[in-house]
Amino acid sequence: MSGEISVYELILELWKIENSIEELSKLPEDLEDKLREYFSQVKNYLRVSDRKTLSASLKEAELEATAKLVQSLFEVRLKKILKAVESGVYPETLYSFEKILYFSLYRLISDFKRNVEAIITTAMYSNWKVIETELDVVCFNQDIPQIVGEDLKMYGPFKKGDIAVLPKSNAQSLTVRGVANRILIMSPVVEKKTVRED
Repeated sequence: MSGEISVYELILELWKIENSIEELSKLPEDLEDKLREYFSQVKNYLRVSDRKTLSASLKEAELEATAKLVQSLFEVRLKKILKAVESGVYPETLYSFEKILYFSLYRLISDFKRNVEAIITTAMYSNWKVIETELDVVCFNQDIPQIVGEDLKMYGPFKKGDIAVLPKSNAQSLTVRGVANRILIMSPVVEKKTVRED
């Protein structure tokens, strides 16, 4: 049963680290496997032992404490992820399922910001319209090597300050990671003049 204590200590240590730093800490990739094995061992132990003994009570208390620590650990991480999404920073230390959460939140917040931007743009440029296409124009914030687009075409390499036209998903991925900024393309609305009949 020595594995149980090491897993509890691991979770406690991860929890302490997460609460002591501003950025997201790096979690062990096999964390879920360790937890699954740990909970399984403790439950098997409790199943075959006398629940009234001191050791069983301690194991049960340890199990509950570990579960609460895991919950608290990921709640702290959630707050950090929300902050990262808001500031447009992509943390490289996201845990597997947190990556899905990050991109979902980023997409929602980006859409929200884009709509706000569209309202402001519409007000400022009342005779202009945003040109919507299957591609996005981006300006690079740093040098990057050649990439494969979602259309399976090769793009790049790019230098800092380069402007390129890329498939939307590639442009969004680069924007999420802070590698590039999207450039809004607009065109003046040509008003049709009505011909007067005399």
